Amino acid sequence: MQRNQATGIDTRMLFPVYGGIFCVISYFALPVFSAPELRYEGVLDTGKLINLSVFVDNLSKIFLDGGKLLEKWVPILLLTGAGVVAVGMFLLTGAILSKKKFSSSLTRLTYGINAIVALLLLAVSGYMNLRVQGEGWREHLFLNFTLYAKIRPTSFVYANLFVSLFMILKGRCFFQEEGKEETHLVQRQWKEDRRFGRRTKVAIFILVFGIPAVIFFGIFFLNDRSNVFIGLCIICLSSLPFFMVFEDRKPQARELILIAVLSAIAVVGRMAFFMLPQFKPMAAVIIIAGIGLGAEAGFLTGVVSGFVSNFFFGQGPWTPWQMFAFGIIGFLAGLLFYEKKIAAPKFFQCFYGGVATFVIYGVIMDTASVLNVMQGLSKEAFLAAYISGIPFNFVHGISTIFFLAVLAEPMERKLNRVKKKYGILQC
Repeated sequence: MQRNQATGIDTRMLFPVYGGIFCVISYFALPVFSAPELRYEGVLDTGKLINLSVFVDNLSKIFLDGGKLLEKWVPILLLTGAGVVAVGMFLLTGAILSKKKFSSSLTRLTYGINAIVALLLLAVSGYMNLRVQGEGWREHLFLNFTLYAKIRPTSFVYANLFVSLFMILKGRCFFQEEGKEETHLVQRQWKEDRRFGRRTKVAIFILVFGIPAVIFFGIFFLNDRSNVFIGLCIICLSSLPFFMVFEDRKPQARELILIAVLSAIAVVGRMAFFMLPQFKPMAAVIIIAGIGLGAEAGFLTGVVSGFVSNFFFGQGPWTPWQMFAFGIIGFLAGLLFYEKKIAAPKFFQCFYGGVATFVIYGVIMDTASVLNVMQGLSKEAFLAAYISGIPFNFVHGISTIFFLAVLAEPMERKLNRVKKKYGILQC
């Protein structure tokens, strides 16, 4: 008996639907504005789009003595725009399921409207905040928009904008015909992955510019109140150079699982030594990941380990900085020692681990401790933070040297065996 071959929708085509579901939920079920400091003034800390007019009226009565803060039609316009987005997402889902050819153009149109709504929300929040500031709202304009802002867009508004821009730019890629894609892949040829190849350059750009920009965006625009959102953004950026490994071939689950296992080992290692301040094997495991799997994998392992471990040790403004510091340590380890680009006896690996942990991780975290306070920034404040952090950074460096001396050789031997047996991360 013959069986018809099962057919279905390409998983990539569903990504616009998943993004649309998030956008609709964030508009109608999640707050778009946050005003925790105004709760004590009698303003409810709720800024959902469906009750935005009530929120605005409440602000007007308290801060403007009953005057108008926004015209009545502005909340109605925003709510109407969100409704149009919801209808567009519904039509987009139907077009994808029925495999209509206009799915790509409908995706761009729907997410274009969504981007406009998100930009209007940012403009409305900025206008309301400046009006609430009072007579001095024209002074220190940037700080009034960022650090001193009493009414802030939540991370959901920024996420809507980022998702929309991505879908507008890359929406057509999700609807490429399978045959054309296969022909495209066959025609492409592998180029030797040089020491400073394209992936490495992308990773360096993300480390030097991308992640610091995201961290400072969280400090100024989100006032360190959306640490998980910033952490997820950093993970997404960190994943880009690693997943470029799979650019010309199909990824295998075991390749991704290996990164996940090493991240889990780093997290568990930090938890196992919780009773000893700064004496943790986490940095050592991240360095081993970079040495055994390459700079991009070490980068991603450090970022993911820092993010996940803080679900047990506590998320906070320090989380993005820890992710950044651990990512740099893993990336540099892979850049120096991966594939024996430098003769790497155990001594040099341990020396690098101690210096990197003491200098890179220590300086970054000490700098973060001053910037997160954002009061009285001065040379003396930074100098005091660096000096007071020396004992902790010294212990952290010694622990990294110790764990590298114990774990590096057996773990690298196991990683090399697994890579050779299963062809993992072989470009």
